Amino acid sequence: MARAAIELALLDAECAAGGRSLARRFTSVDPGPAPTVPAGVAIGLMDTAGATASVAAARVAEGYRRIKMKIEPGRDIEFIRAVRSMIGADVELMVDANGAYTSEDHALLTQLDEFELSCVEQPLSADGPDDLERHAALAALINTPICLDESLTSIERTERAIELGACSVVCVKAPRYGSWLDAVAVLDHCRDHGVDAWVGGMLDTGIGRRANIALAAHPGATRVGDISATARFFTDDICAPVTLNAGRIDVPATTGLASSIDRVALERLTITSTTIST
Repeated sequence: MARAAIELALLDAECAAGGRSLARRFTSVDPGPAPTVPAGVAIGLMDTAGATASVAAARVAEGYRRIKMKIEPGRDIEFIRAVRSMIGADVELMVDANGAYTSEDHALLTQLDEFELSCVEQPLSADGPDDLERHAALAALINTPICLDESLTSIERTERAIELGACSVVCVKAPRYGSWLDAVAVLDHCRDHGVDAWVGGMLDTGIGRRANIALAAHPGATRVGDISATARFFTDDICAPVTLNAGRIDVPATTGLASSIDRVALERLTITSTTIST
């Protein structure tokens, strides 16, 4: 993550000096970056199916185009059923297991097919040398597309997962790859090989959030990603807030991300600082 952060700062400086946006830097092919991207939101594990469904309905009312809900053994099928019933069949719904299941859970995981999910993210653990093979075996048993996240730590491993049939959807997180340009290369590969991909996010400040939005504007990002408004996570940020407009978020068109930084807020929230020079 530290390497990706430094690389992002260098790329941003390059864009500012060259007079182009980060989205354009990430997308070198026609038709170029999209002007807006659809917004998706994640819902964490909750105590009851009803509470999960209520939160999902609230997010749909806010305009989010895709709902991702976390699942684990004991909080899965009935929770999904409650959410799908609440939000209807027209809203994209996916689930994220964060590797909570094992190969002994194949029978349970086949039940996911009932809900017309866009995908199940990381159903099995990423640990062990046979990770990709285990996911490929599961993919042969269920109709729900498998998306891999934690399993994909490099360009080569992503290509191998696609080759094995371990996934038909790729979650692209630049910090996980340790490089924004590697993330771009993965999106290029997915686009060239007809594999769906989307951009994942974490608890990003406005800087990382805008970089994710720029990456999500890549034509290889064919699915709705974890791109949400600032207000979902922060009441106070170091950048102007990212906002939702009719279920979409504007892609930054400025030359460099630095112009979005609230210098007063940055100074107020800074604990320590270090100057790096060459």
